[in-house]
Amino acid sequence: MKIDKVHIKGEFKNLKDFYFEFDQDATETVLLGLNATGKSNFMEALVIIFRDLDLETPPKLQKKGQTLEYYIRYNCREKNIEIEYSVRDGYTFIVDGEKLRSKNQFFKNKNTYLPSHVFVYYSGLSERLKSLYAEHKLLQFKKMMTPGLKYEDFNEMPRIFLVEPIHASLALIAFYLFPERENETIEFLKNELNIVDFGSALFMLKQPNWSKSRQGDERFWHTNGLVRRFIEDLWNFAIAPIFFKETVKGALNKRESLQRLFLFIKDKATFSSLVEMKMYKSKIPLFNALCSLHYSELVDDQDVRIKVVKENIPGELVMGELSEGEKQLITVLGLLKFTKDDEALILLDEPDTHLNPLWKWKYLEFLNNVVHKSDKTQVVFCTHDPLVIGSMDKKQVRVFKRNNKYETTVIEPDVSPEGMGVAAILTSELFGLPTILDKKTQEKLNRKRYLQGRLMRDALSNVENEEYQKLKLELEEFGFYEEVEDKWFKYYLAEMSKLDAFEKTELSEAEKQMLAEQSAKAADRVLKLMEKDGLR
Repeated sequence: MKIDKVHIKGEFKNLKDFYFEFDQDATETVLLGLNATGKSNFMEALVIIFRDLDLETPPKLQKKGQTLEYYIRYNCREKNIEIEYSVRDGYTFIVDGEKLRSKNQFFKNKNTYLPSHVFVYYSGLSERLKSLYAEHKLLQFKKMMTPGLKYEDFNEMPRIFLVEPIHASLALIAFYLFPERENETIEFLKNELNIVDFGSALFMLKQPNWSKSRQGDERFWHTNGLVRRFIEDLWNFAIAPIFFKETVKGALNKRESLQRLFLFIKDKATFSSLVEMKMYKSKIPLFNALCSLHYSELVDDQDVRIKVVKENIPGELVMGELSEGEKQLITVLGLLKFTKDDEALILLDEPDTHLNPLWKWKYLEFLNNVVHKSDKTQVVFCTHDPLVIGSMDKKQVRVFKRNNKYETTVIEPDVSPEGMGVAAILTSELFGLPTILDKKTQEKLNRKRYLQGRLMRDALSNVENEEYQKLKLELEEFGFYEEVEDKWFKYYLAEMSKLDAFEKTELSEAEKQMLAEQSAKAADRVLKLMEKDGLR
């Protein structure tokens, strides 16, 4: 799976007549840019495109009466696919240069024409983002409630998968119950997070609202299919299952009675017995069975209490006691192990938010070495951290910018982050910081350089000379020694100090352009003087 080009026609949020081209050879692309420049909106548009192609419907937006008109070109399973959607003409599909006769011809073969998985992670999950996934979640719930289906009918992950906080706990269970097949993952958890084993699991099920109006067997709230089978399995292996009623606050603080069922699996050995008896073939059907509790609204994030064993820490730790960075690393990298098949699209919105600097620095290494991403899997991610992108080539980078008309455009930078170092990346066009120093220190440094240039031109007053000497001593305590013997640099500094903007920390675009032009002229004058002296 490899997207080449996207054109969002009309307007989608702050993206208007928006073009995006990926490098043909890059399977990983990072999106950089200030907040509100449209990075997340672009990824959301990609989710909508593939979500509704999978649902076989026109692209739907949350606001009624609005639609997403677009053109996309991508390669999937060695086929070049072009899709265009407009309100007037509907879908147009072109495969390997040949226009399909009807949309049904595409949808009938969508397992060939669409990626196996579209894996979506947002650091700040919201109800709006959950709504993008609501229809797929409902379809998965209905499938899991279908009577007669077996565990082996759930050997595949859903095509569209939105990562939620609960999935970190469920993924851990699946990994540790197949240790011989997941040895590399378990080694990673041990080496990077000091997690050496899975301890116990408490499932605090609650009656879902959809079951309250149903008739029939109430023991497991009218569940059916895989959902019911898995609850029954947990019931048979749990220690002293407990049904009870809990009083909670409902709408408008009205007190309501909530039915609960607590199922406690005391250790990994007990869970392993469940897995062996029910003949799970791999981690994926087990993970799907665990997810069935979430799809059916029987559990939320706080309703599954997983305990893990950490190295050099006595006893067991609840997952909730892990740091946000640990949970984020488990969630993203752990879930990618389920969707790393060929022909996958992975969309990660700030997957490094809570990571420590070392993990940020190693993040791309984790993606490649832990997940073993296929060459036919494309990763698109946003970040605001230079540590994450330090090994990337410029062809893997796209910078979002907004002009004075508030229009978003995307550029490939002129420089590659690889080899630049954090300071240079931050002050380059990639992030655009005026300095890596705090503003107060940088202002002092700029003022001192400006005064130094005036001193070289014998244009410094007594008051300014006192200020210069004071700044010089103060900044030398921080390690800024600006005295140089190079007369040509002194000449350049003297020329640039004629400009008031030379001592500013933050510059307008016009001032940046002016200083760049004047700097080039000053440097040219220096070179000519050097030639005159026979030094060039």
